[in-house]
Amino acid sequence: MSKVINPMDIRIRRHVKIKAAANPFDPKWEQYFEEREMKLTSRILIGKLKILWRRQEGICPNCQQPITIDQQWAIHHIVYKANGGSDRLDNLQMLHGNCHRQIHAKQNS
Repeated sequence: MSKVINPMDIRIRRHVKIKAAANPFDPKWEQYFEEREMKLTSRILIGKLKILWRRQEGICPNCQQPITIDQQWAIHHIVYKANGGSDRLDNLQMLHGNCHRQIHAKQNS
């Protein structure tokens, strides 16, 4: 039997319109679009992911570039679980997918 959804339980999320003059291909609007993407990422992430992202100020510790929701990213254990590392926040980092692969490639060579 299916559960009936109460409409009052559905959270309303407002869409923020893009400024009419904003052009994603114009360098003078780059900061506007970056800030917009960071706000969107902050709204979408939840739980541990949001805590990690905020702790790192939305920046990948490997390449120092912003981590946004539309990119591939990974959670990295600073001390590997195989070496006794935990899933606690102080042992985790949020990295770009490529940065995560680079770190593991360096450590395996």
